[in-house]
Amino acid sequence: MEKRINFRKLLLLLTIMTLLAVASGATLAQGPHLVVNTSRLNVRSGPGAGHDIITAVAGGTVLPVIKLQTGSDWIQVTSPVGPGWVNSSYTVARGDFSGVPNQYTPANLGGGTNIPAGAPHVVVNTSYLNVRTGPGIGHHILTSVKGGTALAVTAIDGGGVWYQVETSAGTGWINSNYAVARGAFGSVPRSGIPGLPTSLASGATNMAPGTPHLVVNTSFLNVRTGPGAGYDVLTVVKGGTNLIVTAIDGGGVWYQVETSAGQGWVNSNYAVGRGNIASLSRGMSSEQEGAHLSGPTPRAVVNTAHLNIRTGPGIGHNIITNVPGGTTLKVLGLSGDRGWYLVEGSFGQGWLNNHYVVFRGDFSQVQVLS
Repeated sequence: MEKRINFRKLLLLLTIMTLLAVASGATLAQGPHLVVNTSRLNVRSGPGAGHDIITAVAGGTVLPVIKLQTGSDWIQVTSPVGPGWVNSSYTVARGDFSGVPNQYTPANLGGGTNIPAGAPHVVVNTSYLNVRTGPGIGHHILTSVKGGTALAVTAIDGGGVWYQVETSAGTGWINSNYAVARGAFGSVPRSGIPGLPTSLASGATNMAPGTPHLVVNTSFLNVRTGPGAGYDVLTVVKGGTNLIVTAIDGGGVWYQVETSAGQGWVNSNYAVGRGNIASLSRGMSSEQEGAHLSGPTPRAVVNTAHLNIRTGPGIGHNIITNVPGGTTLKVLGLSGDRGWYLVEGSFGQGWLNNHYVVFRGDFSQVQVLS
């Protein structure tokens, strides 16, 4: 009789625990939360890849949301080890986010200035954009501007990415990848362009029908000495220039073209392909270069469209090349902040941001490098 009573008590206890779990799950389902949709997601001590990793959670993990950060993809969540920050690009949002507080809105907000009709300018197309004191992320932030702000352009850095602009807080520099160009840019001065300081290179004028070529669809495009942003700029061509294509790099992004300054390489993301591009041969595919890696060998599989490989563990380092999604690269080491892998491929050795790869193999073989 006593055993039967104890069994009934145990059954009642299990029933109560099940009801509490169901109630807890229902409450979570109603509240704002994220569901991890990558194989493994880092939870960091702050909103950015430069912060320490406090834990990593598996795909499918449900993370209740605590706080948002205005103008970024980082969200503060409750993790198994306490509050932390995750990049929401690798999650699926669930629940009502309308009541979730924002961490901050940039306090030092600037605006644009009066822009004459047709004058060269850019329109910011991200939530907020930093304006810096020089052309690069290593320079101090002068001010920040809201999305939609129009900024007059007064100069372009030699790399063609950083634009000098006029703001209500003074003259500064922005990364043009986060803005849309408007107006006539032909008279905007450029600095540091090797080869042609006063004129731009030209492309083909007469081509046989079907000739594989690119039409430049950005204001200006750098032509480099090799297939990657780390190579020197050979010359620069204007938007609308026709460039005959002679080869394609294995990654399928960099095209070898002919210009009046000689042969060089351009990033095809800033041009439109025309003619019989399919007839061109490609270099060895970077997806194939890691095909032999298997078993416990530490390796990273790129899980974004394209990923930059850099000379050091951080976005301030130069880009050696970029590789397409699916590329497998041998992992040689890990950066001190645990955010970057030193990898090896056909390009040699370089560093990649491990937010954009899936790790395979034996992680215990990967050493932290100073």
